[in-house]
Amino acid sequence: MVGIKAHIKKERLARHAGFWLVWISSFTILQSLGYGMEDYAAWAVYYLLTLPLFMVHTYAIAYWLVPKFFFYRRYLMFSVLVVLLLIVASVAELIVSNELIWRLVKPENIQQGNYLGWQNILINGLGNEYIVIVFLSVKVVQFWNSKMGEKAELMNLQLSAEIVLLQNQSYPLFVLNLMERLEDLAAGKSPRTPEMLIRLSTLMSHLTGARKSGKMQLNKEVELIKSYIDIQRMSFPENRDVTLMISGDLNGIEIPPFLFFQAVEEGFAVWGESSKKNDYTILIKTEPHYLLFSLTVWTDQVLNRPFNPVVIENCRKYLMCFYPGNHKVMSNFEINFAEVIVEIYL
Repeated sequence: MVGIKAHIKKERLARHAGFWLVWISSFTILQSLGYGMEDYAAWAVYYLLTLPLFMVHTYAIAYWLVPKFFFYRRYLMFSVLVVLLLIVASVAELIVSNELIWRLVKPENIQQGNYLGWQNILINGLGNEYIVIVFLSVKVVQFWNSKMGEKAELMNLQLSAEIVLLQNQSYPLFVLNLMERLEDLAAGKSPRTPEMLIRLSTLMSHLTGARKSGKMQLNKEVELIKSYIDIQRMSFPENRDVTLMISGDLNGIEIPPFLFFQAVEEGFAVWGESSKKNDYTILIKTEPHYLLFSLTVWTDQVLNRPFNPVVIENCRKYLMCFYPGNHKVMSNFEINFAEVIVEIYL
């Protein structure tokens, strides 16, 4: 912690030093442009020797008047103190420059007569306020960037918390659906009940391990989907057809756990009852820096129920968390047709 604070302190000092160095260099060049090296040296000495005055003036406004008076809407007191500081800083700068700096390096710049008159003080003070305006502008931009960064971080934390909540909500529901499927087989005294129980136990073991990881290999999720399809097939009528098509290399690609699994499960939930023809097609395709997932459910009758929009929304939240700005989610739902397409640019 001490090391972090020291690093932040050094970084802040470096930023301030850089700001004042740029200010001295820039205005030395502006004041001396078109003249000889003697003018460059004279103005460099001027800005170096008056730098403490400008710094005290600027920091007093930025770190005292603004937070203590302006932020608390004490505008009258803020304005009065700004004017007083302007006058004090202007008088000090006029005295130092005329009585010290110009006498040493450039006597022709000395102002003759009563250079501390009110008109001269106000004109000189207002002319010097540009550095305060520039400094405060930089602070405003830094503050805005900082707040935008904090906002983005909070949104990411919120989204991550939602993802964990989604996983914790969807997993029990998935288990409940499979338990009901197993109960139906057992109630019908199906000879495949023991096999389904074994498959279900293995699948749940893999799913429990996957829930604990931030990401999982795409080929692992595909294996879980295949196992789930095999379990569902045990209770399918003969006229149901599930097609899983895999294209491309799945190795080396990581995705959030259950990114596609929930959509596959929902596809089985909306599938209609036994009819003359049913079709359920799942496509997972990979190309260099590209991943496509497509799910299509079709029946010649009405779907068992509408495709749950929460599943699509959950998918969007997953993608926003892990692939912000690099994904597309498309869907098309009819009374006997459901299609979900997910494109990810890796």
